[in-house]
Amino acid sequence: MNAFTIALDSIWSHRLRSALTALGIVIGVFAVVTLTSLGAGVSSYVSGQFKVFGATLVTVSPATPGQTARHPHPGFSPGGNVPSTLTLGDVSAISALHSPAIARVAPMAVIPAPIGTSLGQSSGLSVIGTNAAYFLAEQMKFSGGRFNGTGVVLGSKAAVALFGHQKHLEGRTVYLGKTPLVVSGILKASTGITSAENNMVFVPVTTGLNAVGLKNISQIVVQATSDQSVNQAVSAVTGVLNHRHPVHDFSVTKDTQFLTTINKTLSTITIFLSGLAAISLLVGGIGIMNIMLVTVTERFREIGIRKALGARDGDILVQFLAESVLLALLGGAIGVGLSAIASHVIGKLAGFPAGVTVGSIVLAIGFSVGVGIVFGVLPALRASRLMPAEALRTE
Repeated sequence: MNAFTIALDSIWSHRLRSALTALGIVIGVFAVVTLTSLGAGVSSYVSGQFKVFGATLVTVSPATPGQTARHPHPGFSPGGNVPSTLTLGDVSAISALHSPAIARVAPMAVIPAPIGTSLGQSSGLSVIGTNAAYFLAEQMKFSGGRFNGTGVVLGSKAAVALFGHQKHLEGRTVYLGKTPLVVSGILKASTGITSAENNMVFVPVTTGLNAVGLKNISQIVVQATSDQSVNQAVSAVTGVLNHRHPVHDFSVTKDTQFLTTINKTLSTITIFLSGLAAISLLVGGIGIMNIMLVTVTERFREIGIRKALGARDGDILVQFLAESVLLALLGGAIGVGLSAIASHVIGKLAGFPAGVTVGSIVLAIGFSVGVGIVFGVLPALRASRLMPAEALRTE
């Protein structure tokens, strides 16, 4: 305890120098803890978004024959660059199973046609062909109207893009290419991973396919009856499609697979960035070592007097090592405090919960102590090995 008291007195006596010395540790700990906290916050947010759906969705996507391909959630660029052989007949075949594991089956087709409020006009919005089951499976909410199988449903931002901020849009006419369609519903604004639907226009799948002369759909969305029946639903869907597609030009993906892939990717990115940020901890440690070497040189006479009065080599070693560790710990504590503020502010602005976790605090303290010990050993050893007579002769 006496060694730490002396160390605190020394740090306080050279406040500015100590603050500048600890700055490298502050920056390093701040960067590492902030990145770790934000990474954990994003993973938690994504997991929460999937729990909203109950992780019961299964997606059938086109794939290269004989290969297993993983495709993202229906809200993201379906189908990729692989030509699709999926048809409405596949949707009917899956529905005809009447499997207790399957609650709903919905087709989804990307319709490459312009849509606007007049002939020849293009709003640049994405057009999706589907059926009523799709809205239930994706848990989409309507702010007005509904999908009636013949009309158009507009996402919240799509409605503004087409009609501005006008109210009561049900009954208005839009044109899918040259095909006039009546607006039958408006979706509530969505956030998070489902926010892509805000910029989409949904049309009856047969109407959309006929408008552009296509027969194949982009994906099939299957909703299992519960989390526990997802695997059974996957087996049922795969069995039907294996019979209808003997070349296996499709892939069946569970939402949980996509979630696992996302979390692994986020973890890898977080670890990589945290590793880069940890380099500043090494720089801070070198700064501590340099300053402590200078401190030992300045305090030769003090060391000589203490040794002459009976201080052992171990006492001197502990004294200077304690000073190094305290500098690192003070820098780590300040870095954690700043990181807590930054994580909270960034999380608020970005729209996801983020805060310093217990694990990141323990990691920061461990790093700080480790840096203080590793980079404080050399100066402490130099101080402890000074001979009393040599130290007392130093001016």
